[in-house]
Amino acid sequence: MNHTLPILSAGLAITILAAIVTNHVPQDAAKKQLATNVSVSDPPESAADPGPPPDGGILVNQAASQLLALPGIQAKTRQRVDIFGQHLVGSGNYLQWVQGPQLLLRLDLKLQMGQQVTSLQQISDGQILWIRTDLPHRKSLTRVNLRRLRDAASKLPTPPPPTYWMALGGMPKLLARLAEDFTFGPAQRKVIGHLPVWKIDGHWKADVLNRLMADRAAPIQSDDLDALRHLPEPLPHGVSLILGRDRVIPLFPYSVSYYRFLPRDKDQPKSAPPQRKAIATLELFEVRLRPDLSPADFDYRPGSQEVKDQTNQFIAQLRAASSPPTTHR
Repeated sequence: MNHTLPILSAGLAITILAAIVTNHVPQDAAKKQLATNVSVSDPPESAADPGPPPDGGILVNQAASQLLALPGIQAKTRQRVDIFGQHLVGSGNYLQWVQGPQLLLRLDLKLQMGQQVTSLQQISDGQILWIRTDLPHRKSLTRVNLRRLRDAASKLPTPPPPTYWMALGGMPKLLARLAEDFTFGPAQRKVIGHLPVWKIDGHWKADVLNRLMADRAAPIQSDDLDALRHLPEPLPHGVSLILGRDRVIPLFPYSVSYYRFLPRDKDQPKSAPPQRKAIATLELFEVRLRPDLSPADFDYRPGSQEVKDQTNQFIAQLRAASSPPTTHR
């Protein structure tokens, strides 16, 4: 069975994935725009003792909750994917606004793979998710009933994959799912330009990893690198996050990362740390608080365009995605 790495459900044959490149991360532009290719570095030493590093898992959970408390968000986004020998890049805009119990979401992307450019638009008013795709010589418009999709997700024996983050709760849901599936180490204090951030690394929780590799005879530990390398591509070996450490938008997720470990070189000492390869990238930058957003920003009217209801297909894919992939020993 083919499984895709969670992050952006595009409604396309291609799935947008997420990862981080720690020397290419955007900064909060509520103060100013950050130039690209800025390195992540250790902050200068301070005379004041900052105390022990906080628990990364606690920060990830707090970040998910605090996103829901913000009045409205607008951010530019960049994505890069590098799997199966394919390189896919995309850029666009992300909107998020809380209206009572409803979380309204909008994602507008331009995707490029080779010479082909695709436009993707996903708009959710909390009840319906609209997915509009503009391919060369072909356009499509899909709608998904979110009540039915969430009802199906609630009946799954395992939590739904974050591939459905736009349908099931946007960036807050994505972070919450990461906290469920990964064990995070202590948060590291870093600085991007002049912006203080937390860098947090996580690895699969043992029970989740064993569900993903259910065909193996013996249970495995999440730090067993030899066993991890049997995870089929593009399932990751680990995840990294960059969360804001400033007071403008505390704990904002500027970057989410999934990576795989590279095969160990035969001349590399066994004590040497394994090298990583980013398999995809999601970056949020030029972040602005937008309390002035309104339901009109998330209202989609299809007009005369043909609409395909793919709720049943999404539910079937959701159930199939909850099954563990077949691994190779």
